[in-house]
Amino acid sequence: MNIQLLYKPSYSIAKVNLSSGESIKAEAGALMSMSSHIQIQTAKAQQGGLFKSLKAAFLGGESFWMNTFTAPQAGEVLLAPTLPGDVEKLDLNGTVFVQSSSFLAADPKIDIDTKFQGLKGFFSGESLFFLKLSGNGPLVISSYGGIEVLDVEGEFIVDTGHIVAFEEGLQYEITKFGGWKSFFLGGEGFVAKFKGKGRLWIQSRNVPSLGSWFREELPPKKQ
Repeated sequence: MNIQLLYKPSYSIAKVNLSSGESIKAEAGALMSMSSHIQIQTAKAQQGGLFKSLKAAFLGGESFWMNTFTAPQAGEVLLAPTLPGDVEKLDLNGTVFVQSSSFLAADPKIDIDTKFQGLKGFFSGESLFFLKLSGNGPLVISSYGGIEVLDVEGEFIVDTGHIVAFEEGLQYEITKFGGWKSFFLGGEGFVAKFKGKGRLWIQSRNVPSLGSWFREELPPKKQ
């Protein structure tokens, strides 16, 4: 499998060249184009009983239906994220946590599970849920805006809307930004305090801020 990242950094896509018998698993709706002989199989991202299915559907905030593209002979698949931004390829060897909206594609051998980060995530209004990806192989993540890669050792604070992914060596807790005055009037909301040692991927834009901007710009409803 060979993965090329095209049109970086603003409107990136992933071009996946598959050899005979190879497959790539991608989020539902990511397909841009593909060779005519590529086969598609649609299935839930998780297996293992009713509880895991409910966990994925309700805690993850996603449908978690994914498409697996298989090449009976050599071919290509082009994958595009929903939001305009960057795409990065990770050669996974272990475990990484990815914001659910930032997952684009992965080797089918990589195990995908959800990690519920706690009830505080509901108050942030940002659907802060992570996919836990474990195994070995290529993983493709996407962002809204550009991606900044940080090597954290110690502590680091990130606005929750800017998190893309982080390695297993980092632990985090969700807390409000500053005091209550800053929280309600400063426009920041919740942040994640990371502790430990590992790599952290963040994005230069965040979707909640975009949604707030649109709501402010829309004309008021007529009574």
